[in-house]
Amino acid sequence: MIGPPRLVLVMVASLAVAFPPAAPRSASVTLPVIGFNDNTVPAGRRSAGALTVSLEIRKGRWYPLGKDHAPAEVLAFAPAGGPLTTPGPMLRVPLGTALRVKVTNASETTVAVRGLSSRLTPVMDTLLLAPGATGEARFVADAEGTFYYWAGEPGRPMTGVPVAQRRLYDDAQLNGALIVDPPGYVPPRNERIMLLSNWFADKDSAGGPDFNTELFVINGRPWPHTERFEYQVGDSVHWRFINASFDVHPLHLHGFYYRVDARGDGQRDSAYWPAQQRMVVTERMLPATTMRMAWSPDRPGGWVFHCHLTFHITPNAQIGQHRLPTKEREAEILLGHPHAQPHEHVEKQMGGLMIGMFVNPAPGWKPSDARRRTLRLLVQSDSTAADSVRRFGYILQEGAEPKPDSVRLPGAPLVVHRGEPTSIWVVNRTPEPTAIHWHGIELESLFDGVVGVGGYKGMPSPAVMPGDSFEVRMTPPRSGSFMYHTHLNDVRQMRSGLYAPLLVLEPGATWDRERDLVFLIGDDRQFRAVLNGSLQPDTLTLTQGVAYRLRFMNITLDFPNVELHLLRDGGPNQTWVPLAQDGYDLPLWRRSPTPARQQVTIGTTYDFELTPRQNGSLKLELRASSGGVLVTQPIQVKKRP
Repeated sequence: MIGPPRLVLVMVASLAVAFPPAAPRSASVTLPVIGFNDNTVPAGRRSAGALTVSLEIRKGRWYPLGKDHAPAEVLAFAPAGGPLTTPGPMLRVPLGTALRVKVTNASETTVAVRGLSSRLTPVMDTLLLAPGATGEARFVADAEGTFYYWAGEPGRPMTGVPVAQRRLYDDAQLNGALIVDPPGYVPPRNERIMLLSNWFADKDSAGGPDFNTELFVINGRPWPHTERFEYQVGDSVHWRFINASFDVHPLHLHGFYYRVDARGDGQRDSAYWPAQQRMVVTERMLPATTMRMAWSPDRPGGWVFHCHLTFHITPNAQIGQHRLPTKEREAEILLGHPHAQPHEHVEKQMGGLMIGMFVNPAPGWKPSDARRRTLRLLVQSDSTAADSVRRFGYILQEGAEPKPDSVRLPGAPLVVHRGEPTSIWVVNRTPEPTAIHWHGIELESLFDGVVGVGGYKGMPSPAVMPGDSFEVRMTPPRSGSFMYHTHLNDVRQMRSGLYAPLLVLEPGATWDRERDLVFLIGDDRQFRAVLNGSLQPDTLTLTQGVAYRLRFMNITLDFPNVELHLLRDGGPNQTWVPLAQDGYDLPLWRRSPTPARQQVTIGTTYDFELTPRQNGSLKLELRASSGGVLVTQPIQVKKRP
């Protein structure tokens, strides 16, 4: 198993006896090929306010890595007599439509088909189909929203404890979108529906899923085989996501904010009023949930959208004869490809849940050439004989040039100002290529740090080679809390120190380190969550009656569900005032005192104002999803002099 142990992985191992024999086997050439469904064409026949659909479940050959790679044998949906696809046929109807869906189980396994039901009911109906059996679901689309249907082993619904409730092998691709629109609704031109799923090729020695064989896909394909999109500056882009996998996904958009318009759990879908809609760069999606979002590109170039749980975008596991032995697969992920062609890193050495897009420039566009404030950021490394991996660090040069082997965890905080053109010279003093992604910052594509995708036609974003440098230009349009981190050989370089906070202040402001406090959640080299680089932070002293800004950031590799709790002497939570999320200021109606606890997923930042009213002891606890305490930050509140 790669990475830190998570509760969800423990549950997988404990339930291993319930899983069927592993797949794939050598695929029979007599099985039909499973195609990819991009969810652009609704299935079925509509007439007089009703939709009639006939589906089949059959086994086929799935080529997620392309026809030049080995296939896997999995079950998939198909329209009756038609081709198999993953996801299955999309059902899309107006509110109030009567649906009649016939399903034939042409597989050798008994399956339960779920989700073909009305939503405004305590329990959604289920079809239980033995091999060769046919069943029919009749229901009315009685609620608007983004929903889904799926099939799998009887007795295991998708909701509940995710791993315990969903098979991960042959039936992992039995999923389909079910969209219910308002009457008269016309889908936007740039609307797309993305279904996320995963699949395991095999079990480990203990009988649980072998995470070295796991594959994450979007509409049946992993990056770099996922669909590519092309937009124009100013387009309005609308996406819907369905998380049909067993895992959590913090979904991150590079370079832009996106607006969260609705969230759902498969049975209920809540559309937000304008005042409720959130602007984010990262949104966490739990298993069996849905999201409707919108965004608009105002800058040209290449961009990516991906899951920020780093192990979901590592190189794809191979299938069949191309599958790597366990030790080689772990080395591929943990060490990455430090000696491969760096300009091919994103295209050839990343995989899983990622989407690429290119935004065409408006006529006459050209990059800004304004005079800029200049900073010099050094990428350093230091290895000793006792180290199992190289240590890295970001050092901001402030005076004399530091020693080449000096490092710090986390990296140096960078402070820039809203509206001020800034040049950051990134100097690579390590023996490996690297690249920096400025997480959450709205900047030009060339400087976003995605080697192989970013940049413009004829001017791609480069890697920063050993001994070389690269000028990053930005003019932040808003003040707030952001981060920067490596985007090349991510697991290797991030676990060794290449991540740091980025603060954007108002024009003319200076950073008051005593009252403006940063709490950066990251990893150490043992994949443990640390707070500002430490498992045991020193006591922090605050003054009673003074207002403090607390900036919380999560840039871990694999801690998407952590929570922060601020407690007094082990008692109830303190209160604080929310100020911003992902650097985006919250509306005034949300700025009221709330209990001092916050879930902080990977790739997000939160700002709060805290004014301690009593002297005494506080503690800030970083807790795992299980409730266990990972790190405690002691705080002492003293009386005002």
